[in-house]
Amino acid sequence: MTFAALTTFFGPFLGVSLSLMAVQYAKAGIASTLMALTPVLIIVPYALIHKQKISVKEVIGTLITMVGVALFFLV
Repeated sequence: MTFAALTTFFGPFLGVSLSLMAVQYAKAGIASTLMALTPVLIIVPYALIHKQKISVKEVIGTLITMVGVALFFLV
């Protein structure tokens, strides 16, 4: 139960609260780009936990995602 309570707090509650604060204090395009960093930040922990190599496809997909979000909100 402790683990479930912690993940509930740090996942949805804290994540959404900080996202809303970012949109409030920064431009929407910049905040959206920062919130879209999840695929970038999750690649290394995923590879370490599952003991898998990071493929070129994953890196390219992450780059395409980041460029797409940046172009959508900053242009």
